[in-house]
Amino acid sequence: MNIDYGRKLALPMTVAFCATLVAGVARVEASPAFTAAKTCRKTISVQGRNYAKKRLSLLLNCVDRLLKCEIQLEVDATNPNACRDLAIKSCNARLGAGADTTLSKAQAAFDSKSATACLVFDLPSMLSNGPGGLWYANDAECAGEPDIPSLVDCIRENVEEEVDATVAQVKPRAALLLSNVGLGDEFPNIPLPPTVDVEINSTAPGSGTLVDPGTINVPVGSALRITGNPDLSCGGGASNGRLTITVGTQELTIKEPWGPNEVAIFGPFTATGTIAYSIDFKDQACDDVASGDVDVVP
Repeated sequence: MNIDYGRKLALPMTVAFCATLVAGVARVEASPAFTAAKTCRKTISVQGRNYAKKRLSLLLNCVDRLLKCEIQLEVDATNPNACRDLAIKSCNARLGAGADTTLSKAQAAFDSKSATACLVFDLPSMLSNGPGGLWYANDAECAGEPDIPSLVDCIRENVEEEVDATVAQVKPRAALLLSNVGLGDEFPNIPLPPTVDVEINSTAPGSGTLVDPGTINVPVGSALRITGNPDLSCGGGASNGRLTITVGTQELTIKEPWGPNEVAIFGPFTATGTIAYSIDFKDQACDDVASGDVDVVP
């Protein structure tokens, strides 16, 4: 029996030598600059992904709730008030501007975690296009930000633009639905179609008699935006006046206090034709109705 003792001795020595090399590699620590860059980049990526998913989910959920109410009205003539009240309450709690809403908390989490993770890396390194930089100088919208919190805030706004554009594509009625519950201004990247603005007036302050709007011409592709003039207030006392506006199968109500922030938006109208409308005004003892046609024109 021939035994190759040289080979048997060489194998353990080789394994031991490789183990020493591996151990030596494992003991090599990343530089502080590398660690700072990695932490900043990874945190923005993770937090950006989490925030985008949360914002998309919140918006789609709200729009779906509101849309359900309108479809019930338009298809089955179901009174939408109870459905709308629940949907509006849910949407305000999740998407409103208050610091305690779900969306505001998600925004704050992105800003705080991302800015904290990048403070050690510093602003010039985040902007740098050189070796080890994160290249944010290439972002035309954010490159001029003066500090890390401002840069992080700008990055978040870029994420919001992308998410909101997706919502506008998959939910074409989103802008109108959000605007009709007072949330439209919070989401300017979900654009409204062009609108024809009509302000409802009374014949004299407090008269309780509506000025007849007559035929309202709206171009194809546009929406009809209705507001109430402050002179509508009638009878003094509590501010409980309301205008219930019906255009075709759509019905919306706006309430005191009257003005540009209390709106009802109908449409957009996609085909030429004539659609009947009615405006029912009630405030204290005042009660009046105006009616006519929306003429959708080329």
